[in-house]
Amino acid sequence: MIITSENLKAYSVGEVSKTLVACFERPEFSSLAIYGEVYSIRLGKFSYIEIGDQGNKQTNSPILKCAFSSFTGLNYVLQDIKVGDVILVTGKLSYYPHGSSLTLWGNNVEILQNQEGKNLLLKKKTLEKLDKLGYLNPERKRKIPKYCKKVAILTAETGAAYQDILKTLHDRFPVSTVLYPVIVQGEQAAASIYKALKECQEDDYDCILLGRGGGSKTDLSCFDDEKVALAIAESKIPVITCIGHTIDQAIADRVSDKQAITPTEGASLINPSKEEILKELNDIRKNLDDTFIKILQQKALFIESFKDKLEVKNPKNIISSYYERLSKLKTELDNSFKNILRKKNNEVLFNKERMLNRFKVLLTSASHKLNNYKTLLESLNPASLASKGYALIYKDGKKVKSVKELNDNDEIIITYYDGKKKAIIKERS
Repeated sequence: MIITSENLKAYSVGEVSKTLVACFERPEFSSLAIYGEVYSIRLGKFSYIEIGDQGNKQTNSPILKCAFSSFTGLNYVLQDIKVGDVILVTGKLSYYPHGSSLTLWGNNVEILQNQEGKNLLLKKKTLEKLDKLGYLNPERKRKIPKYCKKVAILTAETGAAYQDILKTLHDRFPVSTVLYPVIVQGEQAAASIYKALKECQEDDYDCILLGRGGGSKTDLSCFDDEKVALAIAESKIPVITCIGHTIDQAIADRVSDKQAITPTEGASLINPSKEEILKELNDIRKNLDDTFIKILQQKALFIESFKDKLEVKNPKNIISSYYERLSKLKTELDNSFKNILRKKNNEVLFNKERMLNRFKVLLTSASHKLNNYKTLLESLNPASLASKGYALIYKDGKKVKSVKELNDNDEIIITYYDGKKKAIIKERS
């Protein structure tokens, strides 16, 4: 501590910080209960929640950071907390000299109102209105011209985003740019962006690039503003937004014609790079070469086909063709005749063999029949019968076949195998 010329006490920054640290180490700050609306939440080994006064705009409300260690066992409760909820946090309030920040180290948390905050409800209503107007329909989005000559840039003049956009645009392809300095956070941001969007419509820009650098969620409310969203959706010039926030998509991103994460990425959506143009030219040249070669090949085949047709119509070739055909037919005829002769010869040999086999069968059958008849004749031969003791009786030169043919005193002749005898029939009384 030093004494100034005005007899005022002057303190160093360290002395003030020590005083503040000592102040927040008082007993009344060791167990403090604070409630508020959740603006943001980040879970991890150490979880952090930003809260503010319920119903106030996030840009106006004082914000208090609440920290929770995993050792408190509150993870299961923290997982149920959503942005917009009203919570009651009990814990120790601490002041950190580095960064001059206040942190409430929570040892207990309770959800008082499990509902969306005022800003989220307003955003939801705005989205519903835009949806009814058809501004959220993806088919409504327009294509960014392939080659833009003049681009309007809406961003903070002193921000790094503007320099990143300029560098990316001019490194890729020469383009004319006009900066519309706008406020990208705070209460005046939405009105500033809306005014710039309307002013752009009075010029012949090929594209509008609206963006900003990174920031916390509490800095993005201007990009959820209804008037800003309507100005983007109703713009006659295609709009690219690059707001730099991926966790919660801003309404401006929903209605823009193209969305990017960062200003550099947004600028890369405008015009192709020199390398891309050279590659496209090389592709065109290659396609032309391939097309030319293909046409030449087709013409060559066309000429070759005519050559083939002329060869076909050549009289010498025609006569030669007929001669070859005649020779072929002669050969086919000779072969056919030989085949017929061979077939007929085979048929004759087959029939001859068949007839011989048939004749043998018939001869064998006839021989069997002859032997049978011979045996039968032998058995019926009177001489053969007579040799066995049988005799034939004749009357008046006729063979007697029945006793009824014989009468008493008839003269008969009895024939034996070795001679004949006459006899007279006498009936015994």
